[in-house]
Amino acid sequence: MERLEAQLAAETTRQATAAELRAELGSRELPRHLALFYRSNESQLAATTAFLVEGLQSGHRCVYLLDVNTAAEIKAALRRGNVDVERRIDAGDLVIRDAEAVYLESGFDPDKMITTLEDEARASVEDGYDGLWLAGENSWCFHTDQSFDHILDFEADFDATCPELPVTALCQYDLERFNGTSAAKALRTHEQVIYRNQLCKNPFYVPPEEYRSTDRPESNAQLMLEQAYSLTSARRDVDEREQRLGIVNRVLRHNIRNDLNLVKGTLELLGETESLSAESSQQLATAIEAAESVVQIAEKTRHIQQTTGDPAVEPQNLGPLVETAIDEVTGEHPTADVQFSGVDGVTVLADENLTVALREAVENGVVHQDAASPTVLVSVSTPSEDTARIEIRNEGAIPDVERYTLEKGKETPLAHSSGLGLWLIKWIVENAHGSIEFPDSNGDETRLRIELYRVPS
Repeated sequence: MERLEAQLAAETTRQATAAELRAELGSRELPRHLALFYRSNESQLAATTAFLVEGLQSGHRCVYLLDVNTAAEIKAALRRGNVDVERRIDAGDLVIRDAEAVYLESGFDPDKMITTLEDEARASVEDGYDGLWLAGENSWCFHTDQSFDHILDFEADFDATCPELPVTALCQYDLERFNGTSAAKALRTHEQVIYRNQLCKNPFYVPPEEYRSTDRPESNAQLMLEQAYSLTSARRDVDEREQRLGIVNRVLRHNIRNDLNLVKGTLELLGETESLSAESSQQLATAIEAAESVVQIAEKTRHIQQTTGDPAVEPQNLGPLVETAIDEVTGEHPTADVQFSGVDGVTVLADENLTVALREAVENGVVHQDAASPTVLVSVSTPSEDTARIEIRNEGAIPDVERYTLEKGKETPLAHSSGLGLWLIKWIVENAHGSIEFPDSNGDETRLRIELYRVPS
């Protein structure tokens, strides 16, 4: 554990800026109850300023409850954030109060505190604001004789009340003052946290209705925060890549496909010209075939985009899926002889696009043969109780580079496949936790083997 902590502490991942945090606070749907974890006064003020500026700019009344910092320090930080502090205070938009006076003036009474917050939130709405944004330094709890668990019970009760209130609260925890156990407990009562200027979804959050009945063992807060931060960074990277993939997919499918269909139609009209020489006719046929190939690639990207999202994986009867794939291929290639054999009534765990993958596999076996009447053999077997195997066999050999890139799972400028078909098969099958491989064959024959999990009928 100590070694892992040291590794996490040594990471050099770029920390987000306060401006980026402000943008996230403005663009995300926030829960009513957040927590800030920090180690320095500088990072605390940067995050709370971003929070308060966003609250003011979005039409909320903002209240800051201070304990360690002074009112002058909070005002100075807000001025650095381009807030006209005096005007905002005079207008009632901004209120700065002493946290100890608010929480402990008449003894710590959780029920009374929640009632007070409810009243303040509703009063803000009556005064014309969209609601109340509250940022409080939680170090006030060191000035009470109440146990920290008792204070966290108040946090859980407030969390249960928050969804019904026009309030967004930011609790602040100084990791230099709150020990690891206390900070880990605090993590369990906040659905989202701010750490290193990044808004993180908290994987350790426990809903209020479960909090009191859940055992809360001592945990490592630093490790938990780093995990939440890493998970959020990874999710953001995935979201950005999916967004870019979606744009590329749209351009490829829509713009390129439409333009190439126009080119293809024009070439076909030219091909009907009687004065064309045999050589020119052959050149036109080659161009039309190339345009059609790119149109088909563009269409395949639609299914590939679905494999990068959250595809539906469910038990499916394999027989009808194979028959549909074969019917579609023979409909497109009437001279092909596609023969099917094997067991029937097999149910597999399959991606919703499995038929697309099977059609692609069978069609590959047809189009990559030079014969006038290509033959493809499709078989289904059950080598074990929990495995179903589909095998597609045809004459011809798959290029070594195709096999290499699929086995390695990546392409390089010098080693890349000729299209998207085999990748499409691989991703659809692997979405259902299956596998594909090309077993060694005797002679000039290609065998594609797909294995899927078998499900009891």
